[in-house]
Amino acid sequence: MGTKMAIGVAAGLIIGLVIAAVLLKVANTDRRMKTEYDERQQKIRGKSYMYGFYTILFCLVAVTLLDISDIVIPLERYAVDFTVLLIGCIVLCAHSIWNGVYWGLNNDHKRYYVIMAIALALNILPVATQAAAGTLIEDGKIGLPMLNIMVIIMMAVLGIEMVIKGIVDKRKTEEDE
Repeated sequence: MGTKMAIGVAAGLIIGLVIAAVLLKVANTDRRMKTEYDERQQKIRGKSYMYGFYTILFCLVAVTLLDISDIVIPLERYAVDFTVLLIGCIVLCAHSIWNGVYWGLNNDHKRYYVIMAIALALNILPVATQAAAGTLIEDGKIGLPMLNIMVIIMMAVLGIEMVIKGIVDKRKTEEDE
């Protein structure tokens, strides 16, 4: 990745973080940026972070072994690193969702769903554009578009899990009645 592209990615990340901060304030019912959790949620979230950490650790060991073995992954190195990070995030979020601690006490779920839908569309756009232009793969490797692809996969996995969790919870509530 060249210097200009690195500066562009860094600028995009900074702009994205500023937008995320504003959106967090808008999406929380108390207009605070910080999500509030009760003690039970904090304890379970601690386990979620632990599982996410160990997943990243395992993935990094696997990537290191692939590198040592001279097995080439058709991804740019930064895309491999980002993929490892997002796999850990998926584990963290999936564990939180399944254990009912993904949402904080002050989160407005509907607002978050709108934000997530917009974020999904914003990640699909560059992938579709580069796929249409035939530049998704360059020199036999996927580079920058892989970051968007991984975010799309993460959002899809978490969205599906939220739907499944909702169905399971609804059935459990109906059985309890």
